[in-house]
Amino acid sequence: MKIIQVVAYYPPHIGGMENCVKEISNRLAGKGHEVEIFTSDIGCKKHRQSPTDNPNIHYLRSWEFAHTAIMPSLFFKLLTIPKDSIIHVHVAQVMIPEIVFLISKIRRIPYIAHIHADVGPSGKLGFLLPFYKKMFLQRVLNSAVKIVVPTRDYVNLISKKYSIPKIKIYKIPNGVDLKYFRSVSTEVHNPVRLLFVGRLSKPKNIPLLIKSFKLVTCNNQRNAELHIVGEGEEKNKISNIIKKEGLEKEILLHGALLGEDLYDIYSYSDIFILTSECESFGLVLIEAMASGLPVVVSDITSVKNIVKNNVTGLLAKLTPEDFAQAVVKLLDNPQLRKKLIKNGREEAKNYDWNKIVQKFEHIYMN
Repeated sequence: MKIIQVVAYYPPHIGGMENCVKEISNRLAGKGHEVEIFTSDIGCKKHRQSPTDNPNIHYLRSWEFAHTAIMPSLFFKLLTIPKDSIIHVHVAQVMIPEIVFLISKIRRIPYIAHIHADVGPSGKLGFLLPFYKKMFLQRVLNSAVKIVVPTRDYVNLISKKYSIPKIKIYKIPNGVDLKYFRSVSTEVHNPVRLLFVGRLSKPKNIPLLIKSFKLVTCNNQRNAELHIVGEGEEKNKISNIIKKEGLEKEILLHGALLGEDLYDIYSYSDIFILTSECESFGLVLIEAMASGLPVVVSDITSVKNIVKNNVTGLLAKLTPEDFAQAVVKLLDNPQLRKKLIKNGREEAKNYDWNKIVQKFEHIYMN
């Protein structure tokens, strides 16, 4: 099959959606399908992925406005794709889905809309987002032959919000490459090593994470260190909070880690913590489970698709006290820790990329 992936950003640009598209594309190409990727060159001026015949990556000259990748040449590039192609557009920002919609109408090429997250308003122009979704995105989604979402909750959300029949919506989660994640020891280090991996953005709720850590070390008098992995617009604010609390020695900001460096820090750690206010899926939870880390995560709807409380992880209310109590509970109960590690590894097997890509192949064939 000839499969066209259209996405705003692509590695080396950092992000979960970017890595998802890369894994899908590489595996489809490895199975003999012809894959082309059209993306922006934002964050890819240097160290971009080397060009290959398959998948063939087109880094289009772009600029960014209001957190949106503007690709002037995308429309004209898509006009030249083979007519027997299937377009797989990754919906995360404005303009790109609308361009695919127009190409589909002009060329009569079907497209699949893949919603990674139904984001809320942000920034100065955020007030326009509800209008855009109602007037433009709803039409784009209804014109897609299939829609892919990451969780069961999103099936209901997208169906209701955009008036789309559920039979048209497929649940396909993101995946992990299990062979890269090394199991950690069931013994806890001293000091205990707590880990967060993710974008340093407001929804990730890092200030709550820091407050929770302080409760663990001060109120509960536990010897611990916190490792924060990621980049984002909240980095300076987070750094200032750490300095204000006098925790520079205990809390380490590693920046973005990729490949072996990322796998190493999962293996190095004892407990994974995610304090997000909202998540579309939470791929880092699967990565942590695959590495044999017990997870402590926010008790929010989307996360419950992955984590079952006291079975594959611990769910905590969005308060510093609740997160601190969950961490201490794991430290005080070695049997619970071992149980969560074992069950978490089994859960992670359901998200093997090879299984996930087979589901996409099935949709393409239909």
